[in-house]
Amino acid sequence: MASDRHYRWLRIAGFVTLALAALVALYAWRHAAEERHRRDDVGVRTQAMMNQLEAEAQRISNEAAAP
Repeated sequence: MASDRHYRWLRIAGFVTLALAALVALYAWRHAAEERHRRDDVGVRTQAMMNQLEAEAQRISNEAAAP
């Protein structure tokens, strides 16, 4: 039969494993929140759309000016 010392190390290893799992879960949750924030940021999406529209307007202007 295993000694109490053996069970103590198993218990410590279990707690360390739980702590690492909690840190990984926290990291994943934070990363997902940042990604969601970036995706939902209206200002960034608006600026990207304005850049696309300006590029399209410039392309049309260049085509009209060409002989």
